[in-house]
Amino acid sequence: MIISFLFISRYFFLYSLNELENMEISRASKQAQSVINMMVTQQEERSYDWASWDETYYLLKDGDVASYRARNMYVETLDTLSLDLMAFATLDGAVVDYLARDNRSIHSKDNLSLLIKNPNITAHIHHMNEGPDHMRKSLSGLFKVNEEVWSVSITPVRNSEETLPSTGWLLWGKNLTSRFPGNFQSILTTNNTLELVLPGQTSSLLASSRNDSLTIREDDNILLISAINGLDGEAIAYLKTEIPREHYNKGSTLFSYLFTAVGLSTTLIAGFTFFVFRQGVATRFNKFEKGLNGLFAQYQLDDLSKGRYDELDKATRLVEVLSNNAINAEGVAQDTLQKYRAFYESRSVGVLVVLNGQIADINEKALSLLHYTKEELVAQPLAKLCSSSSQECQVDLMYQQLEQGQFSFEATMIGSNQEAIDCQLEAAMILHDGESALMLLIHDIREQKKQQQLIRELEGRDSVSGLNNRPTILNRIQSLIENRPNQFSIMYISIDQLKRISEVYGHLIFDDAIRYISEIFQTQAKHYEIGRISEFEFIVIISDTEDLTPAYQFGNKLIDTLAKQTEIEGLSIDLNGKAILVDPSLTHRSLEYLLQAAYYTAQLGSPSNEVRLMGEQLSEQAQISLMISRELRSAIDSGQIGAYYQPIVNTQTGEVNGFEALARWFHPSLGIVSPNVFIPLAEQNQLIVELGESILFQACRFIHQLNTKRIAQGLKPLSIHVNLSAKHFYHTRLTDYLKQVMKQFNISAGQLVLELTESMLMGVEAETVNRMQQIKKLGIQLALDDFGTGYASFSTLCSFPLDVVKLDKSYIDQVENNDKAKTILRNIASMAHELGLATVAEGVENSSQLRKLKVWNIDEIQGYYFYKPMSENDALNQFSR
Repeated sequence: MIISFLFISRYFFLYSLNELENMEISRASKQAQSVINMMVTQQEERSYDWASWDETYYLLKDGDVASYRARNMYVETLDTLSLDLMAFATLDGAVVDYLARDNRSIHSKDNLSLLIKNPNITAHIHHMNEGPDHMRKSLSGLFKVNEEVWSVSITPVRNSEETLPSTGWLLWGKNLTSRFPGNFQSILTTNNTLELVLPGQTSSLLASSRNDSLTIREDDNILLISAINGLDGEAIAYLKTEIPREHYNKGSTLFSYLFTAVGLSTTLIAGFTFFVFRQGVATRFNKFEKGLNGLFAQYQLDDLSKGRYDELDKATRLVEVLSNNAINAEGVAQDTLQKYRAFYESRSVGVLVVLNGQIADINEKALSLLHYTKEELVAQPLAKLCSSSSQECQVDLMYQQLEQGQFSFEATMIGSNQEAIDCQLEAAMILHDGESALMLLIHDIREQKKQQQLIRELEGRDSVSGLNNRPTILNRIQSLIENRPNQFSIMYISIDQLKRISEVYGHLIFDDAIRYISEIFQTQAKHYEIGRISEFEFIVIISDTEDLTPAYQFGNKLIDTLAKQTEIEGLSIDLNGKAILVDPSLTHRSLEYLLQAAYYTAQLGSPSNEVRLMGEQLSEQAQISLMISRELRSAIDSGQIGAYYQPIVNTQTGEVNGFEALARWFHPSLGIVSPNVFIPLAEQNQLIVELGESILFQACRFIHQLNTKRIAQGLKPLSIHVNLSAKHFYHTRLTDYLKQVMKQFNISAGQLVLELTESMLMGVEAETVNRMQQIKKLGIQLALDDFGTGYASFSTLCSFPLDVVKLDKSYIDQVENNDKAKTILRNIASMAHELGLATVAEGVENSSQLRKLKVWNIDEIQGYYFYKPMSENDALNQFSR
């Protein structure tokens, strides 16, 4: 009977251990799969920094591969980003350039080719190209390439403000076969490996499994094999998770000892009984019968002793009575066995027995965890170990949860040093000293929670700065808008100089600059929530309106700190920034509104050494700027921004020699938009080249139409002046475009004059002179506009191949009452003539100014005294005859 009971107990005991092993290895496997998913997700999110980087945008737009590769395409870049492959492709999926661990390796090229031609990636690119550009989004997942598992993300490339159409795709790849688990091994609880192929029998067993996993038990270890699926849902690899079977082997050994002890005891008793029976079978049989009768009398079995029953019948009946007594003894044995089954002697699991709300027993592991001695806890109420905030640790609630079928829950227990200990409790009902009691298995999960918190923090942080990343900080602001509108504020900080650092010095210096700025934030504003939302933009959350004044002071201090020259990697760098503090009265508006209004408020003003407060008026101006920015491209493409023409007059004769083309925008709802507004916005939105080409095209078309009519009537042809921005002047396609438009409209040599500003000549002199000579070879003249207002000096006139000098209106306004202005103008005119340069005076508005300019031999006049700027039709009608 006892042997049978031991076998049954052993079966259920080992079955419970099997289930615990299943739970442990399943949890470990899910943890490893979560790490893989996190690696894929982090790679996709981090790729947006590169995909929204202006330098990447212009790589795919302009195709300057060599320059981009020289600055950024190094193996160290892959190391910094934890990548094995980086590629740039057009919108159609054609590879422009790539960087791999070994660019010369045929294997690397094969990997890239297989990835870019993968049906999932080609289908995604095709699908995205069919929709509008703003709906184009990224794709990430796992792929099997050349018997390796890769984490791949493909992200649309846009400019940093995301105001321009995508120019292509950024593909990042990470070889998980060689990288997993890598640095994550320290936070994984078990041994995990990735396998691409399984043995035939194992593969067949896994294929027949219902849940894409297979558990294999060996003598010392248990192995869980789970399928890792790619984007198409098909298995591309297998995750093998392995743990030792320590508890199962200990339990099995324990029962082996029990069986041995019971077997030895039974053997000894049987041998002794046989010896006694053999010695006394002849002489003591009567005593045996008398003894049986005495036992019958003791157990009130007299009716059998008086009937016709032999000794065997009597003995059988006696055994039945003794068996009933043995059943009572089995209750005590069962109590002891249940304690063994609950790992009472385990060193890895704490065991606590609660009887009538008090602690009845506790093992050494639990005492070590809670820092108590057994004498301090036995007979004490369980509430002594429970946190007041942890209801799950209350005895009455535990009984209710057990009745509802819940056997496992988390609770916070309190140690002797009042330390809060996060625990996982598993509860079961047992018998203790013949009474119903509650047994608790206690698992310390503090380390597990720390690991989970670490993973959550890593997911919400920007990899370069360590600040909150864009999704995290924007989700936080969205929550404040929804729950506490007008009770908080945000500070928008823009450091535009970072874009120049990235373009000039490369990505490594750029990253160092970001880390330097992050250190300033964490030193001066550690109690604020701070996030990085783009390549050069940061957000600070002021969660309480009472902190506005300290926040304003912090912003001014930050601007002062950044304004100082900073040395990074031996380079002296300027990090001037702008800061906009949003009035709390606006923080009920949408997140998109607040960000856009703050951005355009920063762009409205010139650089300032103090924080600007954005109230209702500034936000409305910013919204107008936003509307103008959104419509700027369509206005350029549709010709809504057109050229007006102001005649340039011969000073001595009064005859018209040519025109200056001036950009004008007549908006259907805003009316006339000043060039002082839309030209800076065109520069900010990377549209200044397109605007310049549009005005240049209209001006050449106009002068061609006008001169055709004038020549037909025997009149001399006129010239046209067009202003160029610095970016347009240095753009790679400028000379090709000039050749095209001059050929298209048959522009003769000397008829087109390009006006340059003084600041455009402040770059590398040799490069500037070379560009100017390329333009002059096309038969185009060059004029220096607004001379005297910038950095240029008289030496500028000697150093560069100029044809015309235009005197700024600020000097002309003073010629009547400022002797110094008169002297300067006379000297400029005299020197220009000696250098063979023509002179043009801008802004002439009265006859007195005209008379003086005639005396000083200024060649040409431009101003309201003669003509205001006029439309194309008016100019054609007035000057074609």
